[in-house]
Amino acid sequence: MPEFSIATKPWGQSAAFADVVAGVAAAGFGQCELSAANLADDASDGERRRVLNDHGVWARTLHSPMDDIDLSSLDEDARRADAGAVAAYLEPMAALGGFAVIVHPTGGRDGFREEDAARRTDAFRRSLDDLCAQADQLGVRLACENLLFKSQPRPLCRMEELRALVDDYPSTIGICFDTGHAHNNGLDPADEARIAGARLIALHLQDTDGAVDRHWAPGRGTITWPHVLAALIEIQFRGAWTFEIAANDASPAQVAAQARRIADSWSAGRPT
Repeated sequence: MPEFSIATKPWGQSAAFADVVAGVAAAGFGQCELSAANLADDASDGERRRVLNDHGVWARTLHSPMDDIDLSSLDEDARRADAGAVAAYLEPMAALGGFAVIVHPTGGRDGFREEDAARRTDAFRRSLDDLCAQADQLGVRLACENLLFKSQPRPLCRMEELRALVDDYPSTIGICFDTGHAHNNGLDPADEARIAGARLIALHLQDTDGAVDRHWAPGRGTITWPHVLAALIEIQFRGAWTFEIAANDASPAQVAAQARRIADSWSAGRPT
């Protein structure tokens, strides 16, 4: 039986931590993926952990900051600073008893050129080298996410590339697989899940129309979900099945309730 989780994306950037956790619990989820914005208040790690415990919710994963962060920057000073910005979330996540922090291998701040692909990959390796020792010491893992090409020669978006890089690292480093990103990149999400294989430690389940990063609930877009679910079962994925759905015009409670209904349907053997 899969363990289901929901990302706090529907609550936006400004919702109070306690309100977000209460909403997760009210929808029947015992796990969630926090965003960096959820830790932007003045609460202590102990206060946050008490909120989680009071509601019976485990903050299993946390998405590190994305805005203006580029762990593959060719400007070495900027890359080090961005790696430091991500590293700042490892200790708080460990204090909350978290399992993994999601990281984006590349950022779009400077655009992408084909001739820079290898240098950018090497730059990201240096960022992982910087982060890996601290994560290992804290008992937190890092999950590298497959991203969108955005019609650019962006490295590490194909799972084959990402898996090859991650295989050079110990188990502290793993993969976060975003179904919508794979679909929008013109790749088969089921095949991408199989390539991620044993290094897959986190999921972002979202549907799209193959053109825009919609973050729709599964079943609304054009992903063939029975194939994806079969692939995840085939590779014996043991992590959380995390819904990363945007609110759009719905309330956070409506989005979370919809995700719960889908989770219950899948658990009952009725894929979308």
